[in-house]
Amino acid sequence: MHDTQQPGIHHTHYRQPGGNVPTEATGATSVHAERVEGQMVIVQQSRVEHLTGARVSLEQSTANHVEARSAQVDHSAIRYLEAERAVTLRSAIALARVRELRAARARIGLLRADHAIIEHGRIGIALVRDLSGPALVRLPLATLATFIVGLLAGALLDRSITAKRR
Repeated sequence: MHDTQQPGIHHTHYRQPGGNVPTEATGATSVHAERVEGQMVIVQQSRVEHLTGARVSLEQSTANHVEARSAQVDHSAIRYLEAERAVTLRSAIALARVRELRAARARIGLLRADHAIIEHGRIGIALVRDLSGPALVRLPLATLATFIVGLLAGALLDRSITAKRR
């Protein structure tokens, strides 16, 4: 997939699966970095606070904030993910804001997406236009109670306004 496994942040080459043309990439292996940026960024066994790139790949790593057009996350943990497209495998994400997501065996706290395919994953709260796949979506009891109280308060307010008009 890429040509070097040396510790540190370095320039490397990446070949897409099924592709023959190598692409230049920024690689981070076995490091703790405040910020890693690049067009194509590959992070392995590292901890990064802020990760930015058009294409981002995380393997066995943790990141505080990830911004990408396309993100691939494998056996990793992210606090905040913002991407157009993301694929996650056996990873944990606290807050994901994506347009399209495909997740397998992933745990996501809060998901906001236009389209999501979840395979054997767990989602705390999902705000998704189109959700498919066998997933467990949980809504905490306190959040559910607050939502119901809000609906009841809105209905009572509507009723009192309607009664005053008559």
